[in-house]
Amino acid sequence: MTFSEQLINWYGQNQRSLPWRNIQDPYRIWLSEIILQQTRVNQGLPYYQRFVERFPKVGDLASASEKEVLALWQGLGYYSRARNLHAAAKIVQKEYGGVFPADYEKIKALPGIGAYTAAAVASFAFNLCHPVIDGNVIRFICRLDGIYEPAQSALCKKTIEKTLYERIDRQNPGVFNQAIMEFGALACTPLNPLCGQGQCPFQSVCHAFEHGAVAHLPVKEKKKPLPVWQLHYMLVLDQDDTLWLHKRGYNDLWRGMYDLPLLPQSPSLEAPPAVCDAEGISFLEHRTQTLSHRRLHFYFYKADAGTFGLRKYLESQKDCLRVKKNLLSEYAFPVSVRRFLEDIHIF
Repeated sequence: MTFSEQLINWYGQNQRSLPWRNIQDPYRIWLSEIILQQTRVNQGLPYYQRFVERFPKVGDLASASEKEVLALWQGLGYYSRARNLHAAAKIVQKEYGGVFPADYEKIKALPGIGAYTAAAVASFAFNLCHPVIDGNVIRFICRLDGIYEPAQSALCKKTIEKTLYERIDRQNPGVFNQAIMEFGALACTPLNPLCGQGQCPFQSVCHAFEHGAVAHLPVKEKKKPLPVWQLHYMLVLDQDDTLWLHKRGYNDLWRGMYDLPLLPQSPSLEAPPAVCDAEGISFLEHRTQTLSHRRLHFYFYKADAGTFGLRKYLESQKDCLRVKKNLLSEYAFPVSVRRFLEDIHIF
């Protein structure tokens, strides 16, 4: 039995039942792949279901506002994915009449789509012969073949791409790709892979198992310390049950989203500003959030709108606005800010 036959046979017996499987709708396949970038399946599944319900066709997504798309994406993080998803939908609608192109290069040219996602959509939807290379695949093949180059290096990925082109089932590339990703996700896992339980069909030909290198492959590069951001937020509630919000600019981390106004002269400080100790501004709490590229510290303060002419200051800021509390659900917030507002029962 060939490698691809063994793999597909295993997949037929072990695959998870997921709504984007066993379909050939490129829009829904693409949507699932974008959602599952940097996201676990159990976390991404409800988002996929909500997006499909609200935007059943690519044209529906294309005609939506960015505000609505970001609000529906809220909580998934990596918001550039949502913006690129929206931009790509508009291109598919405008340039291809709402029909996803059945061409790898045209798919790859869409915003937010790299080699992996293009290969996934091309093979799953159109059965085109392009192997997928994600983290699960890299781990499996590095262990199987004994690849000791750093997992994220260009040389490692090029080596894996070459071997996958040699092994892929050319009659069923879509099934092969689904199978190899699923094997990495369920069997050749980072911790406690099935080889330790004697259930791996590739155990007899696996370099890592034979040489006791399972725990050492794939090779990881040492991570650099994450840069730190510190943000000092004001919770400013007016008597008419409105909350002051701050719309993020289009050149920062949460482009187009909303958070709370920052303390004056404190867009991002390494130490709390002196005004924090002033009368009318009281510290509430400190929260942290770690992203892939930075660590965030959030400091929340309650502020009286009349303190030091604060209302006048807020009204002078073109990116600050007042919103009725019962309308806050229409706005997309960074997850830590939203959770803070939920915990103090603003939502």
